[in-house]
Amino acid sequence: MTAHAHTVSESVVRHWLAERIGILLDRAGHEIQPDVLMAEYGLDSLQAVALAGDAEARWGLPVDPDVAWEYPTVALLAAHLAARIADGD
Repeated sequence: MTAHAHTVSESVVRHWLAERIGILLDRAGHEIQPDVLMAEYGLDSLQAVALAGDAEARWGLPVDPDVAWEYPTVALLAAHLAARIADGD
């Protein structure tokens, strides 16, 4: 499902990321805090690549597999993705 720029807010992306990370780490999405490093929750490189692929599929834009390391918290990654979605990137 591809998102449209006018329908996607940073908070929507942040919520989606927390839920996806929760699934990858077998945790509840509400346990994933936006300003805690994803690595502190135990996100490893394989899970980070899976997260990038999930984001690519969900938001319809290319996502570098290293994105979770470049933007290491949900808040930072959500801001980055929301900006790219808004730009149609």
